[in-house]
Amino acid sequence: MKRFVPIPWLVLFFILLVIVFVSDAGRIADHRTFPLTTEGTGQFFAQRAYPNRTMPEQGYYQAWEKAQVERALGKRAGWTSSGHWESIGPRNLGGRTIAIAVDPNHPDTVYAGSASGGLWRLTITGEGKYDYEWERIDTGYPVLGVKAIAVDPRDSDVIYIGTGEVYGYQFSFGSVHFRWCRGSYGIGILKTTDGGRSWTQSLDWTTNQLRGVLVIRIHPENSDIVLAGTSEGTYRSTNGGSTWQRVLDVLMAVDIAIDPVNPDNVYLSCGNFGTGGTGFYRSTDNGISWRKIHGTGLPEWNGKALLDICEAEPNVIYVDIASLESQVGLYRSTDYGESWGRVSDVDMAMYQGWYSHYIRVNPQDPDKLFWAGVICGVSEDGGDSWDVEDTMYGFVFDSTLAHGDHHAFDNHPVDPDLFYIGNDGGVNRTRDGGRTWQDLNLGYVTTQFYMGFSSSKTDSAFALGGMQDNGTAIYHGSAERWQTWAWMGDGTYTAIDPSNNDIVYTSSQVLGIVRATDRGIDWGSWTRISPIGEVGRPGEVVAFVAPYVLVNSDLMYAATSYLYKTTDQGAHWTVLNGGAPLNGDLISALAVSPMNPEIVYAATVPDFFQGGTAEVLVTIDGGDSWINITRNLPNRYFMDLMASPHQENEVIVTLSGFGSSHLFRTTIDANAWEDIGIGLPDVPANAVLIDPLNYRKIYVGNDLGVWVSEDDGYTWQMFMDGLPNALLVYDLSLSESNRKIRAVTHGNGIYERALIPIDDDVPPVLPTAFELLQNYPNPFNAGTTIPFQLPQSGVVSVRIHNIRGQVLRTLTEKRYGRGQHAVLWDGTDDQGRPVPSGTYIGVLSSGEEISGVRMSLVR
Repeated sequence: MKRFVPIPWLVLFFILLVIVFVSDAGRIADHRTFPLTTEGTGQFFAQRAYPNRTMPEQGYYQAWEKAQVERALGKRAGWTSSGHWESIGPRNLGGRTIAIAVDPNHPDTVYAGSASGGLWRLTITGEGKYDYEWERIDTGYPVLGVKAIAVDPRDSDVIYIGTGEVYGYQFSFGSVHFRWCRGSYGIGILKTTDGGRSWTQSLDWTTNQLRGVLVIRIHPENSDIVLAGTSEGTYRSTNGGSTWQRVLDVLMAVDIAIDPVNPDNVYLSCGNFGTGGTGFYRSTDNGISWRKIHGTGLPEWNGKALLDICEAEPNVIYVDIASLESQVGLYRSTDYGESWGRVSDVDMAMYQGWYSHYIRVNPQDPDKLFWAGVICGVSEDGGDSWDVEDTMYGFVFDSTLAHGDHHAFDNHPVDPDLFYIGNDGGVNRTRDGGRTWQDLNLGYVTTQFYMGFSSSKTDSAFALGGMQDNGTAIYHGSAERWQTWAWMGDGTYTAIDPSNNDIVYTSSQVLGIVRATDRGIDWGSWTRISPIGEVGRPGEVVAFVAPYVLVNSDLMYAATSYLYKTTDQGAHWTVLNGGAPLNGDLISALAVSPMNPEIVYAATVPDFFQGGTAEVLVTIDGGDSWINITRNLPNRYFMDLMASPHQENEVIVTLSGFGSSHLFRTTIDANAWEDIGIGLPDVPANAVLIDPLNYRKIYVGNDLGVWVSEDDGYTWQMFMDGLPNALLVYDLSLSESNRKIRAVTHGNGIYERALIPIDDDVPPVLPTAFELLQNYPNPFNAGTTIPFQLPQSGVVSVRIHNIRGQVLRTLTEKRYGRGQHAVLWDGTDDQGRPVPSGTYIGVLSSGEEISGVRMSLVR
């Protein structure tokens, strides 16, 4: 039987609309031509692997190490003293949580592993609703996803964490364009012996960023023995993690269960995405040797399977089995895994058998079960009947309900009805075996924002952005109280009308755009305005996080593999490019010139397996015709485009992947793109922002954090003071009214800080001419300054000639960025000899361009 929780009729109305949206998403997804096979799912980390079929083994950690040196040098030089980043939340919304561990010795302490926001510690301080505190634990390493946590049952100061969110062997990453196989970089296992104050590498996988540690278990009687299930197989340590031995090479060891009465009995589940060796394994010597369990009653599966043992009756084992897109069933063994029977086929995992589900058995009663997946339910008769919590997004209104998409749980060591869970909405606690829940997310800043974050042009206390499986969050000036439009599944791109803050736009996956007219405060004020029709256009491909740009109160562009335009706030849409797709590939990024709304840039990315070339195209007539300006760009996925606010026909693009530069600039009429990413780390770059008041100041967000250039991209420095050791920055947003920049992270919410102050002595506009300017002072005696300006960067020389044209002194000959520069001349020649009084000519040259000025030296 099902337990239906009473909810207001208006909520039911919204739930029905959610179903419509989900149906739309499924229908549009059908237009994508990718196979749901082990090979096909590989394209979902294409963003970072492309143009290769897999990411390089090394890259992320090595770039982070190099960045730490830069960070230390920057602090010693006092560069970061001008300000620091501060979190603005959301402090009331948790993000995807994939590991939970209760300290068995101090059960008021709970550790949570977020999907890409690092390791956190929860301390329960009382019995009240908000009697708890969260603390982010800095390990000193670039830890993003924490998939496994184990606390030593004999010493709470000893903790192991396993890093990397990995669901498929050799393809750990998801993509903003495709949904499957989300993930993060892995660096192995870390260990602390002082309660988290300091950490060391236990299993060092810093040279292979594709690997992940999925589960860690400590022997309950001998803490030196530790087992770890990983993407590479099962590992065992007999010396507290100092060294490890692989004891079973079956890939994707997703779960381990140790018999609490006889720890020599260990059970292991392997497989996901159809990896070889999928099945259950048993060891009777605490993990030294293994045999595959061929017990009767077990089905085949290509998703993953999760185990749990009843502590009071360890002969009773449950396993939750799922295929990639469906639930296979719940199975039970009463003879230590030798034979199995199916006890239920309730579809908890639904379409996410590769991703989110597990079974939890009450430690004292093998008939009391909590089974979780996309939805969850409670059984008190061994699975014969279930009370199912299926209220979709009812948790937004009712805090006694849990968020969907369940990943992890851990039990209180004494109370069998009390346990903690981690899901896509953060962390919850139950005291009644899973029937009602307490939200524990205040201060747990782990939300995963996507690109497309919007800040009001006129109100610094108003902004909104889309999050992974948490809809759209609206900032009203308080880090503690962000508002949520959670009924839209994954929130994606957003926009705020530049002339009217009451009119806002947000969207769900695959371009489900809606518009509200009251800042989104009233849920009933929105209207769906998606340009995607009921059937879809021929060959239409839609990004999971699909881009759109609001240019002004009436004009918006939106993209699939087609480009759409509306001039009446979405009431009607026009298909551009004569009704045809731009080039047939998915459009990954859009930008519109703030100086000319007819100039639109679009970046496209090819199908991962069919191959092709990522391209950048531009229109100068509002979309009627398009010019391919890909030119000399490396073949990578293009993540962000920014049209210059200072020059009408200029654009900057960021590149994902590894093994190339990650930032390029060009103009529509140029012959090539200029590499302005020299000095940035070789990690995917996701976002770029140009200061609208000074072209020289450019900010970049990447997979390590934020970098800034104060000289128009010529040199770069870290811009990380106040940010965690490492974080995924997916977008950069400008709050113009208070001159602050916001770092939009995929795992730690939103940070903001003041923009670097504008230099009073540097003109904020781009020079238009190649020119050597008049020196000063002039005439001069001891020395003079010779300024020059460049409309484009390049290698230039400044030389001093006498009136007969002979070169007396070369003052400089090197590459300069565009803008204004200056050199000094002390009145000597190349040999350091003083030259006599007279008239001299300074000459600026670069290629065929030349400019000169007369100077007078008076001795």
